[in-house]
Amino acid sequence: MSTNYRRKLLLYFAAIFFIFTIGVVLLEQSREREYKTEALEEKLDAYADVAHRMLEHNDESPQTFARLMKLLPDNIRLTQIDDNGAVLYDNVIDNVSRMENHARRPEIIAASKHHKGKNIRISSSNNTEYLYYAKRFDRCYIRVALPYDIQVRRFLKTDRLFLYYIAALFTIMLFFINYAAGKSGKSMSREIALEQEKNRLLKQEMTGNITHELRTPVTGIRGCLETVLEHRLSPEKKRHFIRQAYNQTVVLSELIQDMSLITKIEDAPQSFRIEQVNIMELLKELKNDLAIPLREKNIDLRENMTDDVIVQGNRNLIYSIFRNLTENVIRHAGSNITVKIAKYRESKNFYWFSYADNGAGIPDIRHLSRLFERFYRINEGRTRDTGGSGLGLSIVKNAVVFHKGTIAVRNHRDGGLEFLFQLPKVSGVFAAKPQGEVES
Repeated sequence: MSTNYRRKLLLYFAAIFFIFTIGVVLLEQSREREYKTEALEEKLDAYADVAHRMLEHNDESPQTFARLMKLLPDNIRLTQIDDNGAVLYDNVIDNVSRMENHARRPEIIAASKHHKGKNIRISSSNNTEYLYYAKRFDRCYIRVALPYDIQVRRFLKTDRLFLYYIAALFTIMLFFINYAAGKSGKSMSREIALEQEKNRLLKQEMTGNITHELRTPVTGIRGCLETVLEHRLSPEKKRHFIRQAYNQTVVLSELIQDMSLITKIEDAPQSFRIEQVNIMELLKELKNDLAIPLREKNIDLRENMTDDVIVQGNRNLIYSIFRNLTENVIRHAGSNITVKIAKYRESKNFYWFSYADNGAGIPDIRHLSRLFERFYRINEGRTRDTGGSGLGLSIVKNAVVFHKGTIAVRNHRDGGLEFLFQLPKVSGVFAAKPQGEVES
């Protein structure tokens, strides 16, 4: 894995750096050639200006052109062309009357449009390749040309020193990337190994917890049924053990159902239908569903919010949040207590809820941070003695996280526990979610 990762990382960065390098080289060479061409054109432009000024202040006799050519470099070709394209003078061609009309020459066409024009081509007059530069004046064109020979080509050729520098830098970067990829690959391998070991331990712990939790009701069911099958019991005793076996099947069913719900939240969140949920209506339904155990424990469930508190989410999951918190109170908080459910804050996207009781609470705050762990017990017998799957608070946290919220727990100032969590408003994080999902 390390070698494969290292190779991929090396190829990836090498490809990026190679493309970047090629781009820099092409841009630099293009700009260098452009600068050199501009410098050469500036010289030719100056020659054209010198020729025009001399012809403007003197007659256009052969003697004037002879003096003019002495001012210019020996390899310069000078041509004077009138507005109609007729050649008036050319220092290379003796009989200009036999030369073609130059009105359609590329450099003359460009000069007529833009005042200046250039072109590299082979002359039809003497079959020599020239760099032509033409400039338009009031009554004529002055065209200056340089033979496009080895000397000019060498001048326009880009400097290879920069190319060698870039190549050396590219090679050094490849070595550096290779070294960095090796170090990163080893680090990544260690991280992957640590993550795999962590996942293995978590799976091992989860498997052990599930096995442990399943063993308890299964062992209870088996013991009760063996007693009924292997002993001669009175009808009352038989009914007692069968009832005990049934109760254990209920525990087993709740455990499987809760495990299935957590798995679904984590692995298939898209399967939950999103809708608008009125919290007051949901709490009224909750009080009705749990009326008997609430009355048996003399628990007063109070809501402190208005009827217009409507959240956007999955109704079954939101119901499970409040139900599991209430069942947690029924099982562990004691009797003769009060539960207060309130909306204590809101923002653009969320409502903040408080679920607090004044029951037994958890004096040792070290346990608070672990209450949402699956199958976590403050003491070994707590869940089994009071019922429940041991997954209730884990379901609460997963359901809140599904709704893009957070949840925290703390000891309440009046005793007991207080859970603080967020649920999205209708205008919040689920506002644009499609409504066609499967009902959960």
